[in-house]
Amino acid sequence: MAKLVDRLTDLKVRKLREPGLYADGAGLYLQVRGEAARSWVYRYRLDGKSREMGLGSYPAVTLDAARLKRDEQKALKQQNTDPIDKRRTETGLRLKNITFAA
Repeated sequence: MAKLVDRLTDLKVRKLREPGLYADGAGLYLQVRGEAARSWVYRYRLDGKSREMGLGSYPAVTLDAARLKRDEQKALKQQNTDPIDKRRTETGLRLKNITFAA
């Protein structure tokens, strides 16, 4: 049976240059946009909606750190909490509550 989780290695991540999404497994992807533009994305579905959450850029966020962040967000999702909404409320970026008067 094929390995479905932790498919990427640090060496492979460093060598990827072709633009695209590269799956590591369990919703974690490395998004490559050019020679030096690489970032981690957690993709998931909640209540029938597809969502993408940025986890940080590579190499500031290592492969191991991205996997830990993915696991944290996955735990929130399993509790029926949207990780993106939780992050917005924690950082005060809830756009629905901002008015022109504010």
